[in-house]
Amino acid sequence: MSVSAARQCFESMLAGRCDGRPAWLPLVDELPARLSQTSYRELTADAGLWTAGLATAAELLGADAIVAGFDPTLTAEACGAGLDWSSMPAGLALAPAEIAAQPTAAPRQAALLETLRRLGATARARFGLVAMLAGPATLARQLCPEQPLEEGLRRIKTAHMAVAEAMLQARPDLLLLDERMPDPEVEPERAWQRTFGTLRNLAAHYDVPLGLRVENWGAGQAPWLAGLKLQVLLLGAGSGDALTVARELAAGPLAVGVPVPVHGDAGTDAIIGAVSAARAAGSRLFLSTATAVGGQGDLAALRGLAARLRAAT
Repeated sequence: MSVSAARQCFESMLAGRCDGRPAWLPLVDELPARLSQTSYRELTADAGLWTAGLATAAELLGADAIVAGFDPTLTAEACGAGLDWSSMPAGLALAPAEIAAQPTAAPRQAALLETLRRLGATARARFGLVAMLAGPATLARQLCPEQPLEEGLRRIKTAHMAVAEAMLQARPDLLLLDERMPDPEVEPERAWQRTFGTLRNLAAHYDVPLGLRVENWGAGQAPWLAGLKLQVLLLGAGSGDALTVARELAAGPLAVGVPVPVHGDAGTDAIIGAVSAARAAGSRLFLSTATAVGGQGDLAALRGLAARLRAAT
């Protein structure tokens, strides 16, 4: 089976090469539901709809990889948290009294696992496949909001590791954890760092690269982030210049994602040009979106953004 140019670009990014254009990994949430003419809640409960919607969205956005599971509430719900679906995106309504013993059996979590398996079978020749999972600190704060982080991490460890292992068994090309720093000026607690060591070992057992998407970061946290010894880091919204921090981090073994605005503002072309120039100088940078591409917005504008990204050299 021949491999597409998009897949080759993604593989080049994971391998640490800087030749050619930057890889493009847009994040999506409601967009596949819009393209499938269904609701997001219905889409994420049906692996067939979810698989088709994600593939269609990746084609529309000219993506080099499908990022599946960008939903900060999905695993919390699987662990027993109640959600408020009165608006989108859904929000957490109630922390569980007890962590669910079998989170991978929860309907939407099970649908995501099946979606990953189906995408691996049907779309791997065209796109890279990235599985996203709420990071351990995020899940601990969602499920144990009244407890110290170290105690919350202890309580959610079994459930979080079960979901992570199930995702790894689906054999994505990359497992990407999604975290939000509690304070951009403060170094995270050591208990969190220890948790990443455990997750690194689990991912290495399945020979799947492990990465982190991080929000609310500060420029001073770059050395700590590099010290996590992950293979991929994706910057979300933070406190500081993302391109400067990305260049610093990409001087090491990390492949680092630089965010562009979802709808492409006046600075988008400058970001694309700067990332391309940095890559030419040896920085392992790629491009993603600052936030998820949702169910709103002009599809023609999204196609235009994809065309500009793909034209970057």
